Amino acid sequence: MQKILITLALLGCSSVALADFYCNGTVSQRHIDDNVAISKTCHLDQVTVKGNVMLYSGAQAVIKNSNIDGNLESKGQFSSVLAENNAIDGNIQLEKGQKIQLLNNEVNGDIQLKENRSNIVVRENTVDGNLQCEKNSLQPVGGLNRVAGDKEGQCRRL
Repeated sequence: MQKILITLALLGCSSVALADFYCNGTVSQRHIDDNVAISKTCHLDQVTVKGNVMLYSGAQAVIKNSNIDGNLESKGQFSSVLAENNAIDGNIQLEKGQKIQLLNNEVNGDIQLKENRSNIVVRENTVDGNLQCEKNSLQPVGGLNRVAGDKEGQCRRL
């Protein structure tokens, strides 16, 4: 009986971890203190995310005028992503997806685009790290990117 009471007391004192915020639809002018998981259609506009934005299989994401305190990253074969006018404190890491448009973002880390299967546009981004593209089915297009590190692979001329 004493062990049960001690166990219950310890469980009551432990903090509960927050679950990911699952986005389906439109989220506007909101502050999210967690990771955002996208596996369907999601529009984020003027949102602050205190975590990562993660694209899962089938994700269709539009992210505009937002702040992400972590990474924008893929966790599966996403369908499309449009990221425009955002501030991203981490990296953009998109792999094995389809349509990608990265327009006028400020990225404090790297942009890494690998093994994607559709059109990729990378235009007017400011990148504190490297801009790296490799093994994408189509040559990425765009330009006017300001990159503090190196432009590498398929993105070397962007």
